[in-house]
Amino acid sequence: MDGRPKILVVDDEELAQDFLHFFLSKKYDVYTAGSVNSFYNILSKVNFDLIIMDISLRDTKDGIQLTKELKQSEKYKNIPIYILTALNTTKERENAQNAGANNFLVKPFEWKALMKLIESSLTTLTYN
Repeated sequence: MDGRPKILVVDDEELAQDFLHFFLSKKYDVYTAGSVNSFYNILSKVNFDLIIMDISLRDTKDGIQLTKELKQSEKYKNIPIYILTALNTTKERENAQNAGANNFLVKPFEWKALMKLIESSLTTLTYN
């Protein structure tokens, strides 16, 4: 990794984007996408070290579909993807797992726990 790790936050809620950007940008380069089009646009320009994905995007695709696409792609399959959602059902957890998500976190989440997970994932990437 060159410089600070890059994290992409994909969430259609601007408040969630702002909140995550504010806290994560103290330690990481953080980019946000609020739609499927902006997701594809930014993904084509930046190499990310980790992606935080909401399930409900109210768009042409949801976060599960985007996660599955990324995990099936040679270029993106090794990027850790954290599902961060308010949808806390067994079905959503199974869908996220089947799509290849690395973690499933429920809103509201514990900030310190998220930071530890991110640190762990990025450290693993650095040494592998």
